[in-house]
Amino acid sequence: MNVLPCSINTLKRLYDISGVEVGQHFYWQIGGFQVHAQVLITSWFVIAILLGSATLAVRNPQTIPNDGQNFFEYILEFIRDLSKTQIGEEYGSWGVSCTHE
Repeated sequence: MNVLPCSINTLKRLYDISGVEVGQHFYWQIGGFQVHAQVLITSWFVIAILLGSATLAVRNPQTIPNDGQNFFEYILEFIRDLSKTQIGEEYGSWGVSCTHE
């Protein structure tokens, strides 16, 4: 099995990306768009971590929440309250309304 050369090439490419100095930027040309690669990679990495964590934490919701569920409920409420302050009085039409009859 010849895994080592592939791993070395992968590490070499990652090293090349990390070698970009302050003030220099690494861009990809995708179609007709120029994409800032470091921002794209970092954003998708953070999104993957958050989605994975949220999925694990709330896969079995409890009436009395556990630590992970508490944390993600806090994050959800924070985003909701932030949205309320940014949208203003019109938030009512954007908010989720649950009516139990």
